[in-house]
Amino acid sequence: MPTGRITVLGLGAMGSAIAARLRDTGYTTTVWNRTAAKTAPHTAAGSTAAATVPDAADAGDVVLVVLLDHGTVREHLEPAAANLKGKVVVNLTTTTPDEARSTAAWAADHGIAYLDGAVMATPDMIGTPAARLLYSGDENAYAIAGPALAALGGAEFTGADAGLASLKDMALLAAMDLMLLGYLQAVAMMRTVGVPAVETAGEVESWLAAMLPHGKEVAAIVDGGAYDTGGQSVDFDRRGLASIITASREQGVSAQLLEPHLRLLDELSATGHGASDWPRIIDRLTIPK
Repeated sequence: MPTGRITVLGLGAMGSAIAARLRDTGYTTTVWNRTAAKTAPHTAAGSTAAATVPDAADAGDVVLVVLLDHGTVREHLEPAAANLKGKVVVNLTTTTPDEARSTAAWAADHGIAYLDGAVMATPDMIGTPAARLLYSGDENAYAIAGPALAALGGAEFTGADAGLASLKDMALLAAMDLMLLGYLQAVAMMRTVGVPAVETAGEVESWLAAMLPHGKEVAAIVDGGAYDTGGQSVDFDRRGLASIITASREQGVSAQLLEPHLRLLDELSATGHGASDWPRIIDRLTIPK
C-alpha cells in the first residue's frame, strides 16, 4: 500500500474526489477548504483537517491545489510560501499557460518544486483508466509525486515548460468545444423538419467517426507548409461553406457559428490564396505579438 503525506487544498467536487482517492489508496491525507464545513466528510473518512493553508502545507510532503482559478491559487499559496519551501506543489486548478508559468516562476523564487497539472476528467472518473491528467514543470517534482499522481488516473509529463500541460488541455478543449457546436448547428437545422436531436446526434457521430482519421492528412498539409497538394482548395471550401450557411438560413436557423469560418476563408482568397489547400486557414489564426 502506498505511504506518504499528501495535502489537498480545495474540496469542491474535483478536490473531494482527489482527496478520497488518495485516502482510499493508503495516503495520509490532510485537507483544507475555505468553507471549513466541507472538510467534515473527509475527516469522518480518515483525513485530517487543517485550519489554515500554512498548517495544511506543513502537514504534507506533496501539496495538491484544486482551487477556483489562478487568482485564488496565488491568494492562498503566497502567505504559505515559507511553509511550502522544499516541498512539491502540484497545481490542478484550471489556469492558462502564462498563468502556470507565472506561478512556476514564483515557486522557483521561493524554493518550491512546482508542477502544473490539467485534469481531463470529471470527478467521477478520478482513479479510473478513463481519467487523463497532464503535468508540466519540474521533472524531479513529477518523479517525487508520480506514485500519488498515478493513483488519480493516467499521468502524462508533457515537459519542463510549466505552461505545456495547460496549453495542451486548452487546445484539446477548443477542439471539443467547436465539435460540439457543430453538433448543435446540425441539430438546429434538422429540428426545423421535426427530426429529434438524439437522431441527428447519432448521424453526426457516425459521420465524424468516418472523418476524424482525415485529421492527420490535414496535419500533414500544415506541417508541410506549402499548401499546394492540389486537394480541396480555399475557394472550393468557400463555396461549400456558403451553401451550408444559405441552407441554414433557408430553414430559419442562424449561421453565426459558421460565419467566422467563411470570413477567414474570404480573407485568404482576397490575399491571393484561393487556390491553396484550405488548411492554410491556420495562417489566419496566428495573432502577431
